[in-house]
Amino acid sequence: MVVLDAWVGRGERYFRVSRANNISNAEEKKNQQQQEQQPKDFFIKLMEEKVRTAVPERPLHAPTICEVPEDLAEGNKGAYIPKVVCIGPLSDGMRGTPRMLRMERYKWCCVRKLIAGSSAAPWSKEHALLLGKCLRKMMFLAPRIRASYSSGSSVSATQLQEHTSDDEQQLARNMVLDGCFILHRLLRYGARESPGRVANIIGEDDDWTQVLGRCWVWGTVKRDLLLLSNQVPFFVVRKLFKLLLNKSDDEGLREDVLVQGALRLFSSLHPRPMTTPPPPIACHDVRHLLHLFYLSIDLPPPPQEQEGQSSSSSQLLPSSAERTWWVPCAKELDEAGVSFKPRKRGARSFLDVRFAGGALEIPPLQLYDYSEPLFRNLMALEQTYPDTPGHFTAYAIFMDCLLKATKDVRLLHEAHTSPDRNYLAGVMEEVVRYQSARWPRWRAALTSNYFTNPWVTTSVVVAALLLALTVLQTFYSVYSYYKPL
Repeated sequence: MVVLDAWVGRGERYFRVSRANNISNAEEKKNQQQQEQQPKDFFIKLMEEKVRTAVPERPLHAPTICEVPEDLAEGNKGAYIPKVVCIGPLSDGMRGTPRMLRMERYKWCCVRKLIAGSSAAPWSKEHALLLGKCLRKMMFLAPRIRASYSSGSSVSATQLQEHTSDDEQQLARNMVLDGCFILHRLLRYGARESPGRVANIIGEDDDWTQVLGRCWVWGTVKRDLLLLSNQVPFFVVRKLFKLLLNKSDDEGLREDVLVQGALRLFSSLHPRPMTTPPPPIACHDVRHLLHLFYLSIDLPPPPQEQEGQSSSSSQLLPSSAERTWWVPCAKELDEAGVSFKPRKRGARSFLDVRFAGGALEIPPLQLYDYSEPLFRNLMALEQTYPDTPGHFTAYAIFMDCLLKATKDVRLLHEAHTSPDRNYLAGVMEEVVRYQSARWPRWRAALTSNYFTNPWVTTSVVVAALLLALTVLQTFYSVYSYYKPL
């Protein structure tokens, strides 16, 4: 009985201990599960908060000036970098470089001339008030100016997004300097016959004093003003124009003078001479100078609106996804019977390529050392702004397909699709004609093969004399046979 009681007591203690162990194990497992669940709950709540507060960025205005994407700039990064003048905040990092300092100093002269009416006019309190008015206006427009630049650009991400007083003052100062520099250039080309203050401002031909020994600079300035990342919003130039020139003594001078000045300024850079007036351009439609140049080119109409296509045929055109983005090279097309002709009539611009009757008609195109940077920046403009048609990109792809080798280029050149604006064109044509003649080629071959040194020359002369004597002997032998003495 005692033994049984002892065994039962040990059994109760064992079950109590086992139960306690089971409870503690369950609690530990529950705590462990809770600990594992806490990071998951935190992660879920964090994701929930991120999704709940996710709102698409809606800028005040759609950006119109962007840095060139790296994949586009890989081919030739120098085509997008200014050489002598920096314009806009995307190029601020280069303002202090030695090659930019001359134009940076000249910008201050442009501001003085536009405010005071002349670089020699004494500075007055009225001029100081006008300068302050321009700066305050630029500071007021600072949010809109920042919104005009893409916030994703590496250069401007910090400067354009920070809104400290120093940043606003620097932005306002640079806008006044760059805007007045552009305004002065446009007035020089667009308001040459204007009366009043403008005549005094642009009448001082001091441009060449700024570039003595560097006469090539103004041509480079024009090219720098057509770089995508080297721009200021055109509304900045318009505001400065209204503040500085909208006065009683400048009546009759309208904003249109800015567009006309830009068209004259960049007329020499057009790939094809402007034989017809450009399409009308309104100031309020211009985003910046490169965009103005883009608008000045009369772009071809869409395929369904092109000449010679009826509405029924346009309905049979394939969709954009089904259309061909490749053509054989010029040599292969020539071998297939396709002929090449210059399209001189009916072409709106050099982009207006047409294929009809087995002939590919290409408007003449002028190419210079600055043609590649200009085309690259126009294509970058099309790639960075959504509502811009891709005519330049399509033209570049088309010409890249045609011109694969030197023989392709020569084939198009012989078809007179690439005219030469060259004062030596006549001389070069005569040289080519002379080089193609037979007799000069035979004479050159004879000289190079048989008159290279005196001994060869002597042997040739002796051989010629012997040949002549042999001919004479043969002649007299035959002559005496038919007519004996």
